[in-house]
Amino acid sequence: MRAYLHAGLWCALFAVFIVLSIPTVGPAVLENKIGPIDPNHSTDSYLGGLTHVRNGSEPFVGMVETLPHGKSVTIVVDAGNSPSEFLGMLVAYLSWPRDVQILRVSPSTYAEELAAIKKDSVGAVVFCDLKPPVWMKGAAHFGSSITFVPAESLNSNQ
Repeated sequence: MRAYLHAGLWCALFAVFIVLSIPTVGPAVLENKIGPIDPNHSTDSYLGGLTHVRNGSEPFVGMVETLPHGKSVTIVVDAGNSPSEFLGMLVAYLSWPRDVQILRVSPSTYAEELAAIKKDSVGAVVFCDLKPPVWMKGAAHFGSSITFVPAESLNSNQ
């Protein structure tokens, strides 16, 4: 008899939980699509939020694939700007399997650090939420926050 009361109590509590949660959970389930997740769903969401480019993962990877093989990608981020650093990590993720180097700089003094990069080992420099120095020519913009600069433009300020 005691086991029946115990089971009945838990069944009643479960029923109350279901009845109280349906108004909250029901609309949430109905408004979200249920089904397979699109490829690059997460990276597309991040790129969309940071660069305002919708479905940007594949075009970004296409830009990276045009770079010379066997050369690394240098990613320049603002050390004091969290969105810049996060975008730099996203760029590094999307640049795989190429070697990448993330260069954390201060916007006021980064020109000297860029001048020290050896262009024979780098395919491109990618600026994340930073503007490249004026002496770097041939920049290609990807959305509002990413700028590609080919290696040929490095060390041309000398």
